[in-house]
Amino acid sequence: MLSRHLVREELGSDLHCGWYFLDDYAVWMGQKEEQLADILAISPQETATGGLRVKLVVTEAKYIEIENLAAKRKVSQKQLRDTVRRLNDAILGDPERFERDSWLARLSDLVLDGIRLPAASSINLGKWRRAIREGRCEFDIRGYSHIFVPTADDVADCTDVCEVPEAPNSFQETYGRPALKNLLQAYWHNQDTRGERREAGADYLTQDPDGRRPGSDEPGMPSTTEPEDPPIPTPEVDPAEARTGAESDSETGSSSQPDVQPDAPTDVNGWVYPAIGNLLSSSSEAADEADQREWLAQRARATKSALQQVHLQARLLDSALTPNSALLKFAGSANMTVDQVLRRRSELLTTFGLNVISVRPEPGAVVVAVERPQRELVNVQELWSRWLPGTGEWGNQDILIGVRESDGSQLFLSPGGKHAPHTLIAGSTGSGKSVLIQNIILGIAATNTPEQAKILLIDPKQGVDYFAYEDLPHLDSGIIDDQETASRQLSELVAEMDRRYVRFREVRVPKLAAYNAKVAPDQRMPAIWLIHDEFAEWMLVEDYKESVASVVQRLGVKARAAGIYLVFAAQRPDALVMPMQLRANLGNRLILRVDSEGTSEIALGDKGAERLLGNGHLLAKLEGERELCFAQVPYVNPSFADSLVEVVRGARSPDGQ
Repeated sequence: MLSRHLVREELGSDLHCGWYFLDDYAVWMGQKEEQLADILAISPQETATGGLRVKLVVTEAKYIEIENLAAKRKVSQKQLRDTVRRLNDAILGDPERFERDSWLARLSDLVLDGIRLPAASSINLGKWRRAIREGRCEFDIRGYSHIFVPTADDVADCTDVCEVPEAPNSFQETYGRPALKNLLQAYWHNQDTRGERREAGADYLTQDPDGRRPGSDEPGMPSTTEPEDPPIPTPEVDPAEARTGAESDSETGSSSQPDVQPDAPTDVNGWVYPAIGNLLSSSSEAADEADQREWLAQRARATKSALQQVHLQARLLDSALTPNSALLKFAGSANMTVDQVLRRRSELLTTFGLNVISVRPEPGAVVVAVERPQRELVNVQELWSRWLPGTGEWGNQDILIGVRESDGSQLFLSPGGKHAPHTLIAGSTGSGKSVLIQNIILGIAATNTPEQAKILLIDPKQGVDYFAYEDLPHLDSGIIDDQETASRQLSELVAEMDRRYVRFREVRVPKLAAYNAKVAPDQRMPAIWLIHDEFAEWMLVEDYKESVASVVQRLGVKARAAGIYLVFAAQRPDALVMPMQLRANLGNRLILRVDSEGTSEIALGDKGAERLLGNGHLLAKLEGERELCFAQVPYVNPSFADSLVEVVRGARSPDGQ
């Protein structure tokens, strides 16, 4: 807290800032938690010329005894040096080696998730986010190692300030007992601490180092990219509440704005068809917040009491409300474990009326999800109003499919990025399987032009769930509903993958994104999504089963680089219709409610999906993520689907066809 306070004062209390515990991001930092510093602060600021500068401040803090000072100072320096070097290399270093675009996308997402703005703020976080994603801003990266030594001798004060070797713009500040006392008193009385820091030797506090753009070694380099986007009649993006287009117009004082129907799709906040913004809504039908808080508090007390009555040591740490449940976090102990709670699920339900949906471990805690009596409807328009898809010249492959129950954040399927390229969807009747597939189809169509993404939709049920999407220009070959055509399309998909690798070799690139970035626009190739609903029905035919197994095995390893993604869905993906070799190549598992533990173990590789609530309640196992994720799939209103398809159909493709 003290380290954070020092940085907050240095940045200025009037500036917007997001704070992040780096241990939570160890996976995408590519380092172990013990190798990382503690906190990352992100503060976007507009420059005098109207550009954007993003200040990144990393802090590593230790509160230690004087006997351990020498060793802990070295450890702290190493943690700070490794973290700052990682950020510098990723953002300002070689883009091919460190995947700069991916890092900039992560930072832009952190800005959106971590910076809270008042409803009346005029700041457009969406504009900042796009500038960061596209590398059109300066970066100022600074690091601090804060060492606090309360047991240091007052006479032999160890207070000192020095630069951290091999870590640009990074410093170690050590405060002995007298200086630490002054800092704490200043913190307690809300007084400025910078004078004490300067007295210790922190002369750099008066300096404001120039930022650098990604890929530039020159500080303050002027922008060589296109100028800032001119004002556009779309709603401003607010992380707490996204306003509709009509509200945005009224706030800016403009006259009534006609529907936006451009001649060609244009990237506006990630929507390649700007009129999509007018279809979104941030309104919510949620119950009164006071009633929800009261119910959550009551359910937390009831659950704690019930656990104690079945002889478990229940100490409540935190509680949160999700669309489906009360999420209650209890301190873990020898008398409070996941297995102990699971063994008492039946007793908690029959004796205390508590339907425990899931029990999962966290460091030092057991998280229990208790079903809500009335579930909250998650609407796709509302969820999309907080989605800022990142699109490039070759499209978007990060598709929003739900909201995470653990923290309310958005859940994405990213077959072209951090997840596996191929996906299995399973769920019994009424589980919401078709709605999940509709979310995927709409997400692809809304963030890609037909030249950027093609969809092959196979449905043995004659396409009855997807009639609304037949007119999408992305839907190559319409809805395929006969077995012979489906088998032929699968074989052609393998041939297409091989053709793409030949073209990659000719241009000397390893993957589709690099190919599209290198060739002329008329030579670019789209990503291909094969979505096969109810594949189990045709897998009972031996010839088709062999054809599907062969195709999936061939596409399993090489398809990601070729931009080909498979999505297979079935009610019961049991061993009879889904051989082990086929399951092994479908690395992402999006499992809705199934009928038994056995089906859950086959589809998910774990128990738990049999206890889901249906209607879009999802348990996701995504390759590259450490834990199972409970989520809620948003409901797709038929009128919204029809309107979106009409917008996509009505917009001309970039080549004017």
